[in-house]
Amino acid sequence: MLYTEDYIGKIMISDAYLYELTEQSVLQCFGVAGFAKPGFLDKLIDGRFSPVEIRAKDNKLDISVHIRVVYGVSIPAVARALIHKIEFVVQDAVRLPVSRVRVFVDEIAE
Repeated sequence: MLYTEDYIGKIMISDAYLYELTEQSVLQCFGVAGFAKPGFLDKLIDGRFSPVEIRAKDNKLDISVHIRVVYGVSIPAVARALIHKIEFVVQDAVRLPVSRVRVFVDEIAE
């Protein structure tokens, strides 16, 4: 659970909200076929495995995602677009800075 303060008061941000927000942002990005299949490193969030990892340090977020890309698209272009989209959506929604977004392309979908 993260906390932030603004002129309204203290705001609590649940981990489930951050994971869902990030997952929805990833799925809406062009060239992303979905998430990589769950592996042994995936984290169990709300009773399901999540291909998203979010760490908070000094009120800054560090986000990692494991994805599948569509065959034939430019992987660097998809990764750059995804990084920018995640940074924008998360910072706009929760008003916390994103220090780093890491995109791991684990599979290519045919």
